[in-house]
Amino acid sequence: MDQQPEPPKRNSGVARGSNRGRLVEALRRQGPSPRVELARSTGLSFPAISALTSRLIADELLCEAETETGAATSWPNDTDEEDADGLNGRRRGRPAVLLTLNPAFGRIIAVSLRMNQIETLIADFSGSDLAQSRLALATRALDSAALCELVIAQIEAMLEATATPRHRLLGIGIALQGIVNADTGRHLWSPALSVTDVDLAKPIRQAFGVEVAMANDAVAVALAIAAAEPALTQGLSATIMVGHGVGMGVVVDGEARWGTGAGSEIGHVKLAPNGPQCRCGQRGCIEAHLADYALYRDARTFLDLPPAPSQQPSDAQMALLRERASAGDPRLEHLFHQAGHALAEAVAVTISVLRPNHVILAGAGLQAFEMMRRAYEERLEQAVLPWLLKSTAIHVRPSESVTILDGMVRRTLEVVDRNYMETS
Repeated sequence: MDQQPEPPKRNSGVARGSNRGRLVEALRRQGPSPRVELARSTGLSFPAISALTSRLIADELLCEAETETGAATSWPNDTDEEDADGLNGRRRGRPAVLLTLNPAFGRIIAVSLRMNQIETLIADFSGSDLAQSRLALATRALDSAALCELVIAQIEAMLEATATPRHRLLGIGIALQGIVNADTGRHLWSPALSVTDVDLAKPIRQAFGVEVAMANDAVAVALAIAAAEPALTQGLSATIMVGHGVGMGVVVDGEARWGTGAGSEIGHVKLAPNGPQCRCGQRGCIEAHLADYALYRDARTFLDLPPAPSQQPSDAQMALLRERASAGDPRLEHLFHQAGHALAEAVAVTISVLRPNHVILAGAGLQAFEMMRRAYEERLEQAVLPWLLKSTAIHVRPSESVTILDGMVRRTLEVVDRNYMETS
């Protein structure tokens, strides 16, 4: 599944804005680096890099990286000015000092709100996770005010648990299932909630005085995978997330594009107008054949299984379903066969419409991929033009919910970096 053509390289839009922004982005992308390497990767002159890093060190945004003895010997020497050979030639001067983003500069919080649970993670300015919490509750019982109060309370609890002063909080990221207007900060619709068209960003921004970034959870997963696997960031990548629902996040050269709401409700493409009931209220959606809740619901029509709260099966209940299917229950094998067909339809639509360089299949629902594989591969070959299929690399990456939080950490840090650089 991971055999892949070499995707054409596109011009990266990552390094833009101020010179400070270019430098900070380079450090996020490549990790601790000496000044000479930062000059190479940003295209800035060495004197400009020296001046910028001095300013950012004074602002406590950068610091010298802790390295093992001799770690700097693999880099060219730093110097205060370029020699006659330029950046690609020999350098004279002191041994290179690795610079890095200062973890203590501040902290960000990421929140993931899904069916019957809210997860919260706090990370430092370098992006390293510091603490995480999970709360189970009936999310569909929340009205608009209770929803905002819940998110604010979870953020406050995380600040208190980690002894983080409010002035050290730099930004907040929120990922939700369903349709999100990331530009305005409004939650429009989610299967996890009974309320619609709620302005989440404004009250949270007012409560903490920092920028709030919002995204569809599939976009967050796409960003997390892009950060973990840079090889998948070349060109256009479409991540189809399968689990509690079915969604898609699109990134170009590792960044969410088409505005910050680069999410698609691929799960609500219709396979059959009179098909099984979907959470969106309609029938025959891809999600109604493929999502965890749909598989478990249909299995209960012929198996003695305990009910799932809000029709959302737990990880343990889905694991039991996979075990029984693996044991040879033909009725469950048929369900996963249908799910494989639905997954192939989602991939076929994505390839035919977007012509991406990469399609990444992710999410906890992909733990059952081997049971879907044969039906999936057969249907995909029928549904996509052969030359289109050959031009797209398809990757399978089963993932857990923490990936959503990791993606929101990245997205929030992008917003924090941009705002800091624009106002500094």
